[in-house]
Amino acid sequence: MVVGLPDERFGNKVVGVVSLVENCEIDEAELISSTREHLSGYKLPKSIIFVPEVMRAPNGKADYKWAKKTAEDELVS
Repeated sequence: MVVGLPDERFGNKVVGVVSLVENCEIDEAELISSTREHLSGYKLPKSIIFVPEVMRAPNGKADYKWAKKTAEDELVS
C-alpha cells in the first residue's frame, strides 16, 4: 500500500508500506525499479518501508491510518 507524506520540495511524496511473502527477498531499489514498468515516474514511491505484516481494518480494507503512522515513525527515526 502507499501513503503520502509531507515533502519539503514537492509538498507530498509517495511512500510504500510493504510486507513480503515468506522466503521472498527484494530490496528497496529493486522494488521501485520493477514498479517503474507499470507506473509513471512521478507516481513511483520515493521510499519503501518493509513491515512484517500490512495491517487491515476490521472490514478487511487497507488500514491507511496505520500505514501512514508506520511510515512517519520509520522515516523520522
